[in-house]
Amino acid sequence: MRGEMHTDRSVDRFRCGCYPGPYSSRLYCFGELGLMRILDKSEIQPGEIDGLGHMNVRFYMERAQRANRLLMTEFGLGAEAIAPGRLVQHDTYCRYQREQFQGSTLTVNGGVLEATPDAIRLFYELTNPAKGEIAATFIIANSLIDPVTGKILPLPASALAAAAAERIELPEHGRPRTIDLGAPRLDLSFDEVAARLADDGEDPMSRRSEWTVEPAQCDEHGFLADTGAMMFGGGRMPSAEEMRRHGPMTFSSDEGHRLGWASLETRMVRVSQPRAGDQLCSLGAEIGLHSKVRHSRRWLFNAATGQLVSLNDNVSIALDLDARRSIEIPPSIRSKLETRHTPEFA
Repeated sequence: MRGEMHTDRSVDRFRCGCYPGPYSSRLYCFGELGLMRILDKSEIQPGEIDGLGHMNVRFYMERAQRANRLLMTEFGLGAEAIAPGRLVQHDTYCRYQREQFQGSTLTVNGGVLEATPDAIRLFYELTNPAKGEIAATFIIANSLIDPVTGKILPLPASALAAAAAERIELPEHGRPRTIDLGAPRLDLSFDEVAARLADDGEDPMSRRSEWTVEPAQCDEHGFLADTGAMMFGGGRMPSAEEMRRHGPMTFSSDEGHRLGWASLETRMVRVSQPRAGDQLCSLGAEIGLHSKVRHSRRWLFNAATGQLVSLNDNVSIALDLDARRSIEIPPSIRSKLETRHTPEFA
């Protein structure tokens, strides 16, 4: 099954349950959440498994995106209905709860948290019904923009009324644990960040990337399209086969075990929309460092003007790939991360 769309109601399983926490046997419980709609159902395909042996985080997000497109279309905000306007997701948060593996069938449930003229904010929950697991949760804010100027347009009253009918409360298991979903910090300048951070080509979250936005990467109005790995070079997303062959990157622990970084939470905030010909620079640092967990942030700037384009936060845990368990960050790796630890930039 590949991305089947559903509009039926979820079953009573979602009223109350106890599920394992991420990478541990601990259980957490939640009570009455109200019924959320089942919006998507799909089986994990072999091509969605990455080099860490589980479904890549990209495909968690793809399922949430399909569900988001379905609801937006139902609200009267499909591509044809809003033309020439365009929907953008200016703030996207994900909390990864459990690893998922090939062959499992996953469903996406969701509803509306808030609907204002500037944005509709929605909650989505990716679940594994057979195991009674919550795989991931998402909070996505959608805005309507003028494709010529890139400025936010007011959402139609009819769309806001339709969204209000799907109103739900944010469940406890969907709330962030580390990432603050408040207004992002926008006062750091390109020169200030660049002067503090040297390039570290060994680590993808610390690597400095610079490139020019090509016309082929842009829409008909010259703005960088929503597709592409903006934070890591602006090109196309790697294929599943490329991800299996080349990534995610793995390292060696002090015991000689294979070590990888498993994402726990991510947030992407779009601040401005780059255009064809813009010179972009992506810089990364650690704004939080704990015994097992790193909180990385990447800033994407227009290198010529200094304008901030976007922020990307990633909270990840050190995972022993041979023992399949979380571990403390090895001293040899931590010492490198500490050189780029800038909590003052949080």
